[in-house]
Amino acid sequence: MNFGAALKQEYPEPGDKITVVDTVPVPAPVLTLAAVRGQFAEYLIRVQGMVRDAESLDVTDDDRLKFAVALGGEASKIAKRIDAKRKEVTAEATDFVKAVNGFCKDYTDRLGEVVMITKKKIGAYQYQQELERRKAEEAARKAAQELQDKLRREAEEANRKAREEAARKAEEEAKAMAATEAEIEAAKKKAEEEAARHEIRAPIVTAPVIPVQEKVTRTETGAAAHVRKVWKAEVVNEAEVPREYLTVDMKKVNDAVRMGAREIPGVRIFEEVSTVFRT
Repeated sequence: MNFGAALKQEYPEPGDKITVVDTVPVPAPVLTLAAVRGQFAEYLIRVQGMVRDAESLDVTDDDRLKFAVALGGEASKIAKRIDAKRKEVTAEATDFVKAVNGFCKDYTDRLGEVVMITKKKIGAYQYQQELERRKAEEAARKAAQELQDKLRREAEEANRKAREEAARKAEEEAKAMAATEAEIEAAKKKAEEEAARHEIRAPIVTAPVIPVQEKVTRTETGAAAHVRKVWKAEVVNEAEVPREYLTVDMKKVNDAVRMGAREIPGVRIFEEVSTVFRT
């Protein structure tokens, strides 16, 4: 390619006559792609040619460099024209959409407040109900535990008396048989062991289950609401938060680099080259 000549190459300008083969204009409503696409047809051949040139270009000398600058600059210029045309074509529709959105937003904002208020009040009521259920459940658990402890103490007391009574009877029987002190102690110990094998055990007390309230509230209109419990967190002391839960503030890092910082522990600071077209 003669890049010197290419610098002088003229792509079709908007308004130039472009011959399009085998196409038949089709009337289309204003707000359709078919109607809009025709207004951008003048850029079609121009853009396709520029894309081919850009893809085949290798910048290896000053001529190719100048051609690349010219091509990139021209592409930026055309892109601005297309964007301006886009805004022109969509201006009326955009204004209409904005007007409708603004009109509807007044109502949706109010309805959003209704949703927010009712959610808050429904949640407060249902959470209070859940707190009452938990309170009743805890009270039932404590009552069951107290009863369990009482039955256990009563069983222990009954077993203690049974062992003492067995030992007393064994002692009396041994003395009646003129047994020695050692024999009496052995008889008492045996009687206590026998009584221990027949100890009574306190029954197991199970705390009553407090049923959880119905999760979904339904109405005759078809509306329904349910409670969703989500655990959340909030920072109360940043100094105590473990490092694995912290993130780097890249805005502060980049601000420091722009101000001249070239060394920040744990950060790689490097220079990046980019090209800016001026059209």
